[in-house]
Amino acid sequence: MSDSVKKTGIFGGAFNPVHNGHVRLAEEAVKQLKLRKLLIIPTYVSPHKHTELLPYEDRAEMCRRAFGHIPGAEVSDIEVRLGGTSYSINTIRALKELYPDESFFLLIGGDMLFSFDKWYRYESILKEVKVCAAARDGDSLVDMMEYANELGRIKVLPTQVVEMSSTEVREKAAAGGDISGMVPQGVADYIREKGLYKA
Repeated sequence: MSDSVKKTGIFGGAFNPVHNGHVRLAEEAVKQLKLRKLLIIPTYVSPHKHTELLPYEDRAEMCRRAFGHIPGAEVSDIEVRLGGTSYSINTIRALKELYPDESFFLLIGGDMLFSFDKWYRYESILKEVKVCAAARDGDSLVDMMEYANELGRIKVLPTQVVEMSSTEVREKAAAGGDISGMVPQGVADYIREKGLYKA
């Protein structure tokens, strides 16, 4: 695929909250895939997460603060406009209608790769976009590549993303701990100012 093709990344998630692992994945994807644009899409109504999500606007604002320094990155409210449960296939098809000339790359963490075949209409997703999975500490690159090859149309990005989870951040914030090393400074400030995740 030539670099002249308009390449756009789709990076969705609950981002409850966004943390340094998410940011590192986004930075690496933009660089390795030579993305012209990266759409950050906070989930509106998650089909996966059972944890109580913060209001959409809080999570979107944290994403704006976290990804604002990445060239071409922007927070999209496409799932708010679609309404209902946020299934990736519906989001992807809506984006393809909005941006018919773009070639889309769906970014997922290595942890999501091994459950990708459980996603709603995952085979349709593989036909619509190129899926790119980022390796995380603890994920064997060989295992990931074997699994990606089995499913087809999945590229494994050879990058070690910061090992971290939103659950850890929420728990530490709830306990009044220092989360400044786990999330971008603007996100840490926002969580503190708004008193988010307090038990």
